[in-house]
Amino acid sequence: MPVTGLYMAHRVHHSAIPYQKAFGQYVIEDVVPVFSNLSDRANAIAELEFKRLGEQPAGEDCDGDMSVAAEAAQDKGQVFYDTMVAIRQTSLNLFAAGLFHMLEQQLADLCRDGAFETAPLRDTNLGIVSAWYRDNFKLDLSTLSAWSKIEQLRLLANSVKHGEGNSAEQLRAIRPDLFQNPDLSEFLRDFPGMCTAQAVRLPLAGEDIFVTAEVFSEFSAAANSLFAEIADHFVAHEDEHYLVGGSEPKGSVSDD
Repeated sequence: MPVTGLYMAHRVHHSAIPYQKAFGQYVIEDVVPVFSNLSDRANAIAELEFKRLGEQPAGEDCDGDMSVAAEAAQDKGQVFYDTMVAIRQTSLNLFAAGLFHMLEQQLADLCRDGAFETAPLRDTNLGIVSAWYRDNFKLDLSTLSAWSKIEQLRLLANSVKHGEGNSAEQLRAIRPDLFQNPDLSEFLRDFPGMCTAQAVRLPLAGEDIFVTAEVFSEFSAAANSLFAEIADHFVAHEDEHYLVGGSEPKGSVSDD
């Protein structure tokens, strides 16, 4: 049976867009704040540890010098800070990869409907899905204004998952900022090479790829824009009937 553009626009507005927006919004509003004030929290931990050590019974050879206790307390605060910074970076890297795969899944889900006369896609790979859109919805996703950002996001997701490889090389050429440690960049502005990862080895340990909250928001906005453009396409063709049938398209964009 035919599927109209108006029906598809309704699906985009009531399924894909809300989930995609919520994913990006809640990461920024509810996850990122967990890692706020890390310096103050580290200092508080160091002070508490120094107090605890100072309250321990003194040995016979104690000379009243608390420098060793102060160093131990400082080390404990530093360990907390370094660990939390790494977890924050790991989280943002992972959520960026998740953002891309959420987009892939939402795009693929729009290819599935009881009214369609073709079997559902078995793969959410962006290359396969985009070919399906071109063949069945007469929509070339690569012509949409958000597409270049989505391609960057795809390379970023692959780099986070696989480390150094073809995707990382391509991404480094167009987005070198994603490989620069923002904390070091503030102190080494005249020596950018010293704060730039030359190879992606531990992106899931908070190293080598540095997705910031600003970068995540940038890609989240691009994903939202992509779905808004898709909805606009269907609205512009609201009376068109999409007789979806035939075989599943071949070809894909491979991961590393």
